[in-house]
Formats: sequence, C-alpha cells, structure tokens
Amino acid sequence: MNASIGARTLGMVRWHGIGGTALAMATLLGLAACGSSSPSAVSEAGASCQIGQLDETQILGVKRADADRPLADLSHYAARRAPRASDAVLNGGGCENNTSFRYGAGVGDITGPALGEEQLGYADPSQVSTGLHTREHARAFAFSSECGGRKGYAMLVTIDNGLSFDSIKFGVMARIAADTEDHLSDYWTMDNVMISATHTHSSAGGQAHYDLANVFALGFDQQSYEAAVNGVFDAIQQAHRSLMVATPGPIRMAKSELLDTNFNRSPPAYAKNPEEERARFVDTSGREVATNRMMTLLKLQRDDGTPVGMLNWYAIHGTSIGQTHTLLSGDNKGYAAQRFEQDFAQGVYPQGGFIAGFFQSDEGDASPNPFMMDLSEKELHSRDSDAWTQRGGGRDDYESAMISGYKQYHHARQLWDDAREKLHGEVKAIHVPIDMSGVVVEQPKTYPDALMPTIGGQQTCNPALGISFAGGAEDGRGPFTEGAACPMSDDQLLPFLTQYLNDTFTGLTQGALPSTLIEPVGCYNPAFALLGYACQMEKPVAIPLVVGLGDLSLLQLQPKVIPFQMITLGNLAIISLPWEVTTTSGRRLRDAVLDVLQDAGIDYAVIGGLSNTYIHYLTTREEYSAQNYEGASTVFGPWTLDAVIQETARLAKNLRDGKPAQSPYQAARYEDHTPLLFFHLLLSTADSRLPSGASYGEVTLQPQPEYQMTKDERLTVSARFYAANPRNDMRHGQSYFYIERQVGEGWQVVATDDSWWTKMTIVKNGSQTDEALIEWQVPAGTAPGTYRIRYEAGSKDGPYSGLSDPFVLKGCGV
Repeated sequence: MNASIGARTLGMVRWHGIGGTALAMATLLGLAACGSSSPSAVSEAGASCQIGQLDETQILGVKRADADRPLADLSHYAARRAPRASDAVLNGGGCENNTSFRYGAGVGDITGPALGEEQLGYADPSQVSTGLHTREHARAFAFSSECGGRKGYAMLVTIDNGLSFDSIKFGVMARIAADTEDHLSDYWTMDNVMISATHTHSSAGGQAHYDLANVFALGFDQQSYEAAVNGVFDAIQQAHRSLMVATPGPIRMAKSELLDTNFNRSPPAYAKNPEEERARFVDTSGREVATNRMMTLLKLQRDDGTPVGMLNWYAIHGTSIGQTHTLLSGDNKGYAAQRFEQDFAQGVYPQGGFIAGFFQSDEGDASPNPFMMDLSEKELHSRDSDAWTQRGGGRDDYESAMISGYKQYHHARQLWDDAREKLHGEVKAIHVPIDMSGVVVEQPKTYPDALMPTIGGQQTCNPALGISFAGGAEDGRGPFTEGAACPMSDDQLLPFLTQYLNDTFTGLTQGALPSTLIEPVGCYNPAFALLGYACQMEKPVAIPLVVGLGDLSLLQLQPKVIPFQMITLGNLAIISLPWEVTTTSGRRLRDAVLDVLQDAGIDYAVIGGLSNTYIHYLTTREEYSAQNYEGASTVFGPWTLDAVIQETARLAKNLRDGKPAQSPYQAARYEDHTPLLFFHLLLSTADSRLPSGASYGEVTLQPQPEYQMTKDERLTVSARFYAANPRNDMRHGQSYFYIERQVGEGWQVVATDDSWWTKMTIVKNGSQTDEALIEWQVPAGTAPGTYRIRYEAGSKDGPYSGLSDPFVLKGCGV
C-alpha cells in the first residue's frame, strides 16, 4: 500500500480484509467500542455494538494531512442584493416580496436491469451488471407560486443515474402528454421540467437514443430505458398530487462550505486559468481552492411543522465506487439521500417517506476520492492494489462511498437545522434548444496569443472527442494516457516531437497505451477540416460525433442541439445545463447570470449540471488547451464555454424581461432521435438451467446457525438461492429479498435490497446454473436475535420464493 495514503487515512487501526494490515493510527482514532455515544452515525436508536463499522467521528475524520480550510473571501457566493430595475419583469408586479409557495415531493423506482447491462459512466465494456447494491430512485420536487396576477410552475427531478439523456426526458414528456387522470400536461412542459442525474457510475446503460452512449451496452435496451422513464413519471405524478393539495408556505434556504469532501482531479488544467482569477478563491492560509465547496440547501417544511422534503446542490463526482464493481448502486449521493430520509421516516408520504434530493452541480473536475491524486499513473491503472482500493479513505469502495455520502448528509442536516432565510419572488422557467455546432462568440474575449484562433474566429465546431477522452480521468483511467495535444505553431513542433517520444516510452511502462500512437492522425487529418473540425485547435480528434455536409447530418452519435434551461425559485436561479461543468467554468457562469438577473430580484445562482441530456464536459478556454480528459471531452471545441455563457446570459435576459426564449442559434426543431442500433445485441433474458429435481428459490448455501457480533470485526451474513434471470421481474417498488427478524410469533423486515448494507450478486454454479448470493453486512446498532433471509423473484414461468434457515446474532461481547 502507498505509504502516504496509509499515513493519512484515518480510522485504519486494523482493516480486516486487507491482509490483516495494522496501521499505526491508534493514537489518532480507534474503532468505536460497544455503547457508541454517536446515535446519528447508526440507523437504530440505542445502538449497542459498532460491529467494525465507522462511527461519525471516524467518518468526519477522513481527510488529507493538508486538510481544507474555509475560503478567505466568500463574496462570489454572497447575495447580490442589487437595486431593482424599473424595466425588469421577473419577480415584479407584486411578486417582489412574495414568500408564499406551494410544493410537493415524490419518489419513483428507476432501477435498471440487474443482470447483463453495461453500466454508465466509465465506458468500460467489462463493467456489466451482475446484481444490486441499492435500488436507484427518481426524486421529484414540484413548486408553484401565485402572485402579481400570474402563476408559475417548476418540477425539479434528480435521478440516481449516470446520465440524464434527452431520450429519458422525451419519454417522460410523452407520458405526461398522455396522462388523462391528473391532466399533467396542463402544468408540466419541456420548459419547466428539469431532470438531473446524480452521476453515479453504477447505473444501467442502454438508455440513450444516440448511439455513442450505447456502444458498450451493445445497443439500446428498451427495458432499461422504460425503467428510467416510468420511475421518473411516477415521481413527478406523486409530486404533482402532493402539490395540488398543499397549503402555501415558505421555502427556507441555507448555504455554507462543506470541506474535505471534494477534490480537484485535474490540477494542471486548473492551474492554466489566469492567476488573478484563481487568487479570488484562496483559503484562510492562502492556498488555492480548486473546487466549488459550497452546498446550497432548500428546506421544505409546512407551516404546521410537517417536513416535506429537502434538496441541495453540491459538486462531487459519483465515482467513489470504481469500475471493477458490477452491482447497481446510488454511490455517495445515493447514500446521502437514504441517510437523510431515515431522519424523517414519518414524513408526509406513507410509502416514500420524506424525500431528500442531493442534486449534482459543477462537478466536472471534482472527485470524491481524497487520496487519489497521490497515486502514480501506474497505481491509477492497478485497480487491485491497496493504494487504489483506499483512494477514497475506506477499506473498500462501498465504505468510501458511505464516507463521502455521510459527509454530504451530515452537512445537509446542519444546513436544514440552520435554514432561516426565506426565498422571495416567483417561480419561473424558460428553455431553448441551441444548435451548438456553429455558435459565434459575438463579443470575443482576448486571450494570450497561444490561445487565440489559428483559423477563423471564436466559434464552436462540430462535436468531437479528443484522444485523451480514451485516457479517462483519474477516477477511472482508460487504455490511453491523458494530455495529448496538438502543437499550435511551428516553433512548438520540435518540443512536441521530443515529448511525443518520451510519452510513448513512459506510457508503456505505466500500464497504458500511449496516446501518441494515434496523435498525429488526430492533429493533421485533412478530412477532419473538411468535416468542420478544424476549429478544435489543440484537440487531436479521435471520434467525430457528427458526420455530414452543411446542415445535413448523415450520422449523429451524440446530440448537437442542446437544451438550455433556467428556473427561478424566488431569488434563486438554477442554471440547468447538460454538461459536466468544471469549477472555474461554473464560477464564470454564475457571475454572468447574476450580472443579468441581479436587478430583477435574483440574489443567488447554482449550477444544475447533467440535466435534460448529456454532452460531456465544459472547460474554460485555458483548461481546454491542456487537453486532459475534461478538455478532450469538451466536444464543441475551445470556445464552448464562451458560447455557453453568451447563450445562457441571453436566456437570462429573456427571463428578466418576461419575453419568450429566443436566440439566433435556436434550433428549428427539437425532437427525439432514433438510434441506429435500436436493439440490444447479445441480450439474454433466458433463465439458467437447473439441476435435475431443483427449483428456483431453493437454498444452495445456508447461513451459519449463529454469528457473534463484536465491536471491531465487520460481520457479513450470506445465503445462496437458485435464481432465474432477474430481468423477468425488476421488482420495482418491491425487493428481491428481505432480511427479517423474529418478533414474537411473527417476522419483521429490517432490511431490503434498497438497504445500503445489503447486496445481491448473480453468480454461476458451474456453467449453466445461476445463483443469487444475498449478503447482509450487519450494520452498527443491530439488535441481537433470530433472523432469516427471504428471497423473492420471477422466472419465465412466474413468481417464486425461497427462505433460508433462521440464524442467531449474538450480542456484542456475549
């Protein structure tokens, strides 16, 4: 294990399962003994045994040796409080001081196929689903205002999904249009519905209507797609019904920095931004702060004290769980939402309970893994090493996801308790589809000569991915190396060739294919210039995403018409964009929007990233020149951010002035796409063969008769059952299994397949037979007693079930 990690990862007194390694941290922090005094770190009141799990002090203590300190200057995040302009329509006409809003919340199950589906995020063809860690959800929040003689509506949805494709939104809008029960289309439109992904990298793929995203899924998967669409619709319908019966009340807001939780994974690119700009964001010790650490929270609580829901925005990748894992999971934001909802289990929804939405923000260069940047390139490619396993601070990826999620939950809980400021104004939404393949920057900025255009002016290009896209980010390296960039002038050619030879040798020794092998083709291919890719400048083009002549697209692998959306909840603006926005890009966007809207009663702005479709990354011009993974994935070229700022500011001006969305680059049509590969190659829904005389649900491996809980050792109980293909019954709104505790003559459910501490893995027993391995890592605070595991699923012939023998958990120290 990398010694630098071992010296800084707290709580590792004795990590059982890592070769028995004992780390000399006992003087800093020990594992909690029985009778922990930290009730917020466990799921049951009166917890008596930690069972080798981290308590709250340990979790919050996982940080780097150079721990974060607060920003020295918070003015970027401060309320604008500008005088109101007489010509501003937004928040005017009697809405200026309105603090009365209606709101509702709802939840839906979007869990995709637990077997045989490529997972979204890492683009790794070997990461194919083999089971379930947690279910994945859509959480919807409906808002309305009525003031100044007008009504406004907005629906904000966060989904535990890798990406939020436009195919999903088009599918949801079709369901809304077809609804005759609630007449949802009278309220909810393309303009005011926002669907944003948390960006877990452990969700099912095959959901896009553009083919690039489905390549490793081997095509479009109708079952996976319908799971997402139906779950989002269910959440929206619940939220709408709750809104319709809600009494008006305030929306309270709070915001503050969450430290030691997100970490810049591309420091060389960030350092290319102007020094004077970076100097605005330093901490109290003078160090640069290279991520957006601000969490903004909205508290939804009725005037009678009934808690309805909570939503917040925080910038962090869903990459605590790496690409070697093949179970569907909500990752760190999924844990945070579950944990927050546990605090309000008796909310207004008998089925779904209190709804907590942990929305994504400007996370483009923000990793959840505190120790990852200490690793060498060789270690970043060695995913079976201790150094890689412990990059997130935990003993394994699931514990690291819990650590990151708990920090988000814990901070959100503090903000909830502290929320006092009432939002004031109206609910408003605006949306415009922009053809991003040829946006001219109308007021071009001046950059250093090396960054200025070599061909034409400052305008966007046909979309393309660069070679470093295949290098992957530090959170999940690909087969190539990062940083492949074209020389922009003749005097750069000799250094380029020297670096070319050095990178070729170095890459081979570090376990990666050197991108230099294909760099010259990407930089100097005359065909790319003919196809509209010449303005990509430093980017060596690897994958052209649109092939065509003029306005005629013969092949589109990803969209070039991109939805821009802005929603205001009183004096808060939500900038809804489909990019993964880097930290500095987010700062520039917030400033640009607030500069337009501050005299219309808008004081705050947040970035709602990964919303309504997906089109990779949004870097600054300076970051783009580095051609790290994020720059190589800024598909419309080096002037993308300036074009996005221009069009976002234009949209904000339309909103401010009460005018319809309009732009010279507005697409004539915005419609769903049809994938070329409209079916899933090699998809198998067949049930496995059973041995003679066996039946599905039959137990093949029983739990042990009894288990001893101790304070230091993690404890996992498991059983195996003959299993059919889980695609036969996705068990939406239900569970594949139940952990039950005997209470008197009956049995009480204590955990399901949506519990953080359970897993279901479909494993092979020989070449023909599938078994469901059900594992329950016994959580801290579990009461001693008699338990069993009940398994329920479906085969081609119908439902079946299985039941393990009872087993006894003996109390801590008994």
